[in-house]
Amino acid sequence: MKYFKLTAVTLLFAVLLISCGVSSEIVPEYDVTSDTTDFYGTTFNWGFSMHRYASSTDNVFGYKPDTNFADMALERLKDVEKRFNCTINIDNNSSSYVIGDRLNVSLKTGVHLYDIATCDTGILSSIVRAGGYLAGLSNLLDVKNTAKFGRPNMLQMMLWKDDLYGVVPCAWPLLVSSRIGHVLAINETLVARLGETDPREYVENSTWTWDKFEEVLEAFTYKEGERTVYGLSSHDAYFAMNMFLSNGVTFSEYVDGKVVFGAYTDAGREALERAASIYNVTCKPFIYPDASTTDHFRDGSSVMCGYFLDGVINTLMYEMENAGIIPFPQGPKATPGVYPTYYEEFTYATVIPANAIDTSASAAIIDAMFEPFKGLETRDDMIDYLTSQVFFDPRDSAVFLGAVEYTEYGFFWEGGRSGIEQCIRTLKPVSEALEGLENVYDKLVEEYLVPHYNGRIAVYGE
Repeated sequence: MKYFKLTAVTLLFAVLLISCGVSSEIVPEYDVTSDTTDFYGTTFNWGFSMHRYASSTDNVFGYKPDTNFADMALERLKDVEKRFNCTINIDNNSSSYVIGDRLNVSLKTGVHLYDIATCDTGILSSIVRAGGYLAGLSNLLDVKNTAKFGRPNMLQMMLWKDDLYGVVPCAWPLLVSSRIGHVLAINETLVARLGETDPREYVENSTWTWDKFEEVLEAFTYKEGERTVYGLSSHDAYFAMNMFLSNGVTFSEYVDGKVVFGAYTDAGREALERAASIYNVTCKPFIYPDASTTDHFRDGSSVMCGYFLDGVINTLMYEMENAGIIPFPQGPKATPGVYPTYYEEFTYATVIPANAIDTSASAAIIDAMFEPFKGLETRDDMIDYLTSQVFFDPRDSAVFLGAVEYTEYGFFWEGGRSGIEQCIRTLKPVSEALEGLENVYDKLVEEYLVPHYNGRIAVYGE
């Protein structure tokens, strides 16, 4: 992760700038369940980053202005301000890097700036790991309300040692899908033209296995004049990571009383061995040989592609006539019906600075703001919405939600992904590749996996 470097002049300017926002008001104790809670006109500051791929700085709580969701978010803001008798100043038009840098300066100088901050988990994780700068949330929010604030697997970067320090707005449509949920996109038009079975059916009847995947890759590869249309185009790292997770294993496993990297379990090795076999041997003729982007899928050079979901912009569903999505296939040790994915970061993780005016008040605001929007209170509501607005089939909408719910942090920035990539990039046996990486992964386990795992146990139990 790249960070802006703060010079002494920049730092001084930032401190002077944010000093103007200091409030001497202290919010009294209150009952968060009461609709009559009174914050006595206190002003709270919330830095809410814009989407990193947004084409402009126009942004309303992560949504494009003048859309239904933007309007609902603004209406919710008015309701919360009225309910608590307060003002909430929102910085909506700064990038995650800017929000993160301002937050860092504020916390390290002790000068109050934000009462709530929302930005990339990749930026926030270093603050979490430094300790003492953010408020622990397990006693401030009902964090076990996973439908509202995220499952433990989704929040792994925000779990550290003895508490949870950030949540994501799970009940707000589309905001949790940035840079996560690597799935397989399908060109349904080409599948129909070939007369082949829609792979969605294999998912539905629980026959979407590694063996079936190989059959499909071969069946979907054909000649079109001088051009070969491949069964799959995929970045090799995305392929390796999702195949690794497809056999019921995660990145941090608890084995015989200790935390280990999942690649060093039987299920992990089996998954990586099959991934290497498919990618380099059995299905090599059916996989686009140079596929680091989805361009080959867009132009019809492949029937499927490895694709990360981005629910706000830059999605294939808006660009193609009939595209669908399915999860990666399951290995023999996977839990039936559970299709894990991995993420590199969440764009909209939300934290409470330790130097907020009143951390309990900040928590009450987050809790009230992140309630589901009217008409989107249930999973079925969300599926109906996604089917009408984004996807072509309700099965795709269900896969989308599942990809978000069962996503795992891939420890990309810490180097966790590099070894898994090597297992299919090198022609060495997987066992030999992993043996050469043991020292690297031992350090990763000690520095990151154990503290994150301990935080998970402290908050959610075994």
